[in-house]
Amino acid sequence: MTRSTARRALAGVATFTLGSVLLAGCAGGFDAPTGSGETARTSLTAALPTDPSSMDPIRSGALVVLSVFFHTHDQLVKIAADGTLEPKLATDWKANDDLTQWEFTLTPDVTASNGEAIDADDVVFTYETILSDPSGENYAYLSSLDSVEAVDATTVRFTLKQPFSAFPRNTSLISIVPADTYQDMGADAYAREPIGSGPYVFDSITTGVSYDLKRNDDYWGPAPAIEEISLQPVSSTESRANGVLSGSLDVAQIGPTQVASVQAAPSAQTFSAASNGVVFLGVNSTAGPLQDVRVREAVAKAIDTRAIVDSLLSGLAEPAKAMIAPAVEGFSDSVQPVGYDPDGARALLAEAGYDGTPIPFDYATDGRIPLSSEVAQSIQGYLQDVGVAVDMRGADQQSHTLKVRGREMQGVYLNTWAPSTLDGDLPLTDFYETAGNNNYAQDPATAAWAAEQRGVEGDARQEVFAKLLDYSNTQGYFVPLYVPFNNFAAVSGLRWTPRADGLYDFTGTSFE
Repeated sequence: MTRSTARRALAGVATFTLGSVLLAGCAGGFDAPTGSGETARTSLTAALPTDPSSMDPIRSGALVVLSVFFHTHDQLVKIAADGTLEPKLATDWKANDDLTQWEFTLTPDVTASNGEAIDADDVVFTYETILSDPSGENYAYLSSLDSVEAVDATTVRFTLKQPFSAFPRNTSLISIVPADTYQDMGADAYAREPIGSGPYVFDSITTGVSYDLKRNDDYWGPAPAIEEISLQPVSSTESRANGVLSGSLDVAQIGPTQVASVQAAPSAQTFSAASNGVVFLGVNSTAGPLQDVRVREAVAKAIDTRAIVDSLLSGLAEPAKAMIAPAVEGFSDSVQPVGYDPDGARALLAEAGYDGTPIPFDYATDGRIPLSSEVAQSIQGYLQDVGVAVDMRGADQQSHTLKVRGREMQGVYLNTWAPSTLDGDLPLTDFYETAGNNNYAQDPATAAWAAEQRGVEGDARQEVFAKLLDYSNTQGYFVPLYVPFNNFAAVSGLRWTPRADGLYDFTGTSFE
């Protein structure tokens, strides 16, 4: 098997120009070959942002682990880099008239890497096992599912509790296990030595260090060009950038502040593309001055999102029109943004009789939103410029998240939402339905539209999304700020298309 002449294990990495941060020493990855030559590279090392909690697809639903499972296991469908749905284990799928039943036709003659056949019974076992544990990480993706059955060896029927047009997208996150093998081994043993039917198999697992994969030569589908993949947890964005620049990593997600330095290096390249998330201001429309829609509209008009993107974020984002990003199903170009209008904001505040009462502004000082403190301070400046006083309340990410989940905000707050299914149903549930963490308005109209979109498809569904998102903008229930970019550093010569959700899929990747 040909390996890269440039491969180096992380254990011997020195610091590089982005700072005095050492990559953690580790023993993962593949050995460099002996000899020389100009053959195309076939080994790749990529950084994971965190360490996966488990290699058991039944029990682990964290997004980071999907970057592993997309290579080692099959899912019924696949979300492509551009957000569209593609066949994977399933060749096609269709629903009944009221969208309460979905049938998936499976590829025949698929086997796991140990030779066990993968058919409808294995799909049923996987889904039923997840459904049997409501506390499991994957259960939320299947909360609409009532039952699943094997119609025949290559047909699976899902019966839902209510209509759900986006159900196929949820199946893209569920990895199918070989039922007999899983039961014979038991969950714990399977997590130590997972066996799937994907294009790669596990070569070794060293928790916290590396997850090393080799190409599955018996894979039922097209063979990927990359023969070996080492996925290695590296938590620091600076360390990940250093790793690419020093050659110990081939690709890694980095923060916006690292992009310019990587671009300046002759041995590296960057990939930056709009993500599936929206950074926004949540609004407690039932508290203080924000009870007046004119004050809420003024807050939205006061903020120059284009300036924040161009200056503070160095252009590595795009202003958001609505609470769903363009890469997400349900986004509509017809939605009208509020727009930057400081004079209009001042007029609305005067009309509303706003008396300068400070509005609490909660934000996380670290964590999920890069440069969150700087973004919050910029917004504070814009609000003060039109006469809105704010009480800044910075907190660590964990404390901030707990307040969001407890619906404890008293004014406006900085937050972000990126649906793992790349479908608008998930954020709509949280923003506009009764139990949503971010739903302070409790408006029956938004709840009705959020439910309505599940029972329709195509243009009819798009119309519901557009109506709801426009209404949300005019009511000032949220202030969409910007769609951040996913930024990656990579070695020169890597041919790769990043996904909007920031996860890895190297099945179509190669080196020049």
